Amino acid sequence: MTRYFLLVTGNIVIFGLILVVVEGIASYMLAVRDIMSDIMTTYPPAERRHTKYDPDLGWVNEPSVQIVDMYGSGVYLRTNSQGFRNNHEFDTAVPNGKYRIICSGDSFTLGYGVDNDHTWCQLLTSLDPRLETVNMGQGGYGIDQMYLWYKRDGTKFEHQVHLLAFITRDFDRMQSDTFARYGKPVIHIENGTLVVKNVPVPRPTYAYEGPNLSRLRTVELLTRVHRKLGFAPDNTSPIEKKRNERTQEVLTKIFEDLKRLNEERSSKLVLVYLPTQYELIGKGPQEWIQFIEKESRDLGIPLINVLSTFRSSLPQRYAVKMFIPEGQLNYPSAAGHLNDQGNEFVAEVIYQELKEQSAISAMLQE
Repeated sequence: MTRYFLLVTGNIVIFGLILVVVEGIASYMLAVRDIMSDIMTTYPPAERRHTKYDPDLGWVNEPSVQIVDMYGSGVYLRTNSQGFRNNHEFDTAVPNGKYRIICSGDSFTLGYGVDNDHTWCQLLTSLDPRLETVNMGQGGYGIDQMYLWYKRDGTKFEHQVHLLAFITRDFDRMQSDTFARYGKPVIHIENGTLVVKNVPVPRPTYAYEGPNLSRLRTVELLTRVHRKLGFAPDNTSPIEKKRNERTQEVLTKIFEDLKRLNEERSSKLVLVYLPTQYELIGKGPQEWIQFIEKESRDLGIPLINVLSTFRSSLPQRYAVKMFIPEGQLNYPSAAGHLNDQGNEFVAEVIYQELKEQSAISAMLQE
């Protein structure tokens, strides 16, 4: 009986090991297949089709670009001669009977995945025809680049409102002088003053960015163990906290300067915290939300927290439908951007919140 038991147990163990080996081989074969598929079928980063090198900002829109099928059949992208994602040119002065809003931001403001008419910035004009909006969103930008682009080019145009829109990831982008292997400026504080480093920005070198090893089951297992044991970096680690504190100091200075620049132009600066699909569940980025809310109060800058609106007013099953799903577009990192429905909801939230701001509501009610 003992020999029989050991024989059965041994066979089960051997069979289990064979399954593990087969699963491992299958995992690597599927990963290699996906990697080869990526190399053969995936477009390079979408921004490369409509941007150019910029020594001050890293990259910026090419002027007068027209890409008919940018994000799929008929989903077009167009820039005007001034490099903004708009279908028409802008005079320096605001046209009679119009109120101009400048929208600064990243790819969520640019309107990644939707056409010019369905970016939340442009949709504001459909909610109120008196509005004229300038889309100064750009893929991959951190708040540092948004600030520098607005300061260099946006301040040339008269406007009544400046919306500075961002997602949580934009704070991390400020902590590096590169983004996805592309050079960018980085801002430090020296003697209490903002100082721009890494300019002129080094020119980019285009290359395949390598396989996505996260698809391997081995990597997934090691990552989970790594996190379980507490080795993975998180916002509570001393190094991460110190890095975030330095970023917050820079942000405070940027917000102060943007407020000054807008006040000099009789414009109202408004902060806009946009949602990402991955922040709809759980506690969300509490550290950053609390920081932005405090800065808004301390500096007297209005805040429109669209992220909180998504989390509090929309059931998750509806909220996720407002983002581009995995596999819909071939561009890297396309999934998770706002789709047409998401941009419409964001535009509605922003417009209603603007009407609640006393300085702005008076203008909109004239």
